[in-house]
Amino acid sequence: MSDRKIIFHPEEKTVFMGEKNTILEASQKAGIGIEAPCGGRGICGKCRVRIQHGEREPLTKVEKNFLSSSDVEKRIALACQCRGYGNLEVLISKQENGLSRKLTLETKTVSLDTDLRKEYLELEKPNVHDFRSDEKRLLDGLKEKEINPLRFDILSHLPFNLRKNDFKVTAILAGNELLAVEAGDTRNKIYGVAFDIGTTTVAGFLLDLRQGLVLGAASHTNRQNSYGADVISRIQFSNEQNKGLKCLQEQVLSVINEIINELASQNGIDIETIYQASIVGNTVMAHLFLGLSPASLGKTPFIPVFSSMKVFSADTLGLEINHHAQVIVLPNIAGYVGSDTVAAMLAVGIDKNTDPVMMIDLGTNGEIALACEERLYTCSTAAGPAFEGAHIYHGMRAVKGAIEKVRIDKTVTVDVIGNVAPCGICGSGLIDAVSELVKVGIINNNGRMLSRKELEGKIPEELWCRIRPNGSGQDFVLHYGSTDENDIVLTQLDVRELQMAKAAVRAGAEILLKEAGIQAKDLSRVLLAGAFGSFVRKESILSIGLLPRVDEQIVYSVGNAAGEGAIIALTSENERYHARHLAMKSNHVELSLRPDFHRAFRDACAFM
Repeated sequence: MSDRKIIFHPEEKTVFMGEKNTILEASQKAGIGIEAPCGGRGICGKCRVRIQHGEREPLTKVEKNFLSSSDVEKRIALACQCRGYGNLEVLISKQENGLSRKLTLETKTVSLDTDLRKEYLELEKPNVHDFRSDEKRLLDGLKEKEINPLRFDILSHLPFNLRKNDFKVTAILAGNELLAVEAGDTRNKIYGVAFDIGTTTVAGFLLDLRQGLVLGAASHTNRQNSYGADVISRIQFSNEQNKGLKCLQEQVLSVINEIINELASQNGIDIETIYQASIVGNTVMAHLFLGLSPASLGKTPFIPVFSSMKVFSADTLGLEINHHAQVIVLPNIAGYVGSDTVAAMLAVGIDKNTDPVMMIDLGTNGEIALACEERLYTCSTAAGPAFEGAHIYHGMRAVKGAIEKVRIDKTVTVDVIGNVAPCGICGSGLIDAVSELVKVGIINNNGRMLSRKELEGKIPEELWCRIRPNGSGQDFVLHYGSTDENDIVLTQLDVRELQMAKAAVRAGAEILLKEAGIQAKDLSRVLLAGAFGSFVRKESILSIGLLPRVDEQIVYSVGNAAGEGAIIALTSENERYHARHLAMKSNHVELSLRPDFHRAFRDACAFM
């Protein structure tokens, strides 16, 4: 049977696939990122595309559950389900890039303490009385006591670089390692990049390492999201699919290289003048970036392949910077507490406080760190992707069109990113909505949304009319669309998703406090790290019991601390050693092995 042609718009990419393959599989082959939080298992309904031309097979049972009659009329399909009878043209709705939230930094100027340097040399030319080799001549000019043996690729280009500009060259060194030799004086061009590889978003920063300036930042969706919104889905894909590991590595590398080229182009920089990169991410992301199997992270006792800081050359990994540039991967702490947590601890100076401090990254994995009396404790909670809008009926990332804030009194008021008509709800809006519904009594302390019958005469009419029964409980209308099918609702299952996520974080925090022998009232600060933590309302997360019982005044948002830590590690050799110290000093608490965690989780499920 001949392959069919699938054309994706607006990327204008064409792939050929067998008739048994879905649109999602075709998009993965084409390297096009379609949001598929469930990894194509048909349980989330998020991978929506529009069939522009061509005939498709009949709707599947899964599609009938997720697509409205209006969707069908518009030829909307689920990419993980849809197959065509022949050639297809498919339109992918590109989400607005609202990922700039992950780019917020405290400062654009950084202190330099780097071992990366350039030395300009005007070497003596060979003559009949000077028979030194090119290598010897260069090393004599450097006058360094200890230089590691020169790599073959440097030696192979050395004679051309020396003679190209009359033996006037610039040597690029990192510690005792000679990275490259360039013809002429290039001392004014020395750059580096720092990356925070998140499960959902990849954020990159370009730095001038001569002046200590952050020149630019960019973020893109992690294209691995086509294979699932969480790390477990990606571990399974890398283990079970032929060349799955290679595929996931290529996906994240393509995003990183896009960001590098974008930032270099915006700042008029040759990528060959980027000589160092720092990388942070959760442990699974770090493994996938390096092309190391995360299989052992998918089962107890969650053992990573590596935990120490690693340094590789860019050409080994496929980064599009100087081929010989150093790529520094910060250390991990445990199977689900990675270098992003180390970088965040580095950025906030968690070990430099005299009073107890807790840091929580409200992401898919929910990493928590506690500093107390020169001791460090860490854990990771399986919060799931609810905070990112995944597995929520009308959930979406924090991009244009997402409801990000909700107020409820006698009516409902929403704030929408971009000040446009809402098309979904992101994590901060979800927390707001549930918090407000608990306050007005529509959701009880056990997380059940009450029915109209139970609430008749007890709440304002406007709110009472927004409650609707469905097969799994009640829905609450947050925004009325042009028809009932276009309304944006909060479902009972959405409340349960948030309930599980917030209980996991709260229980993890309580276990760390118990491990340190202190109580919540002893904390001097609670730091919310990550883009999500910067935009969620403190009163909402406290009111639903996501955090231990602390005063709102000690809760602070610290933005993308992981990205900031990656920058600090890039620009300071001493801080890299400090990062190693933090990782080694941390006492990891594996929550899955503790019976008291399950009790704490059960108690934390209540909204009170």
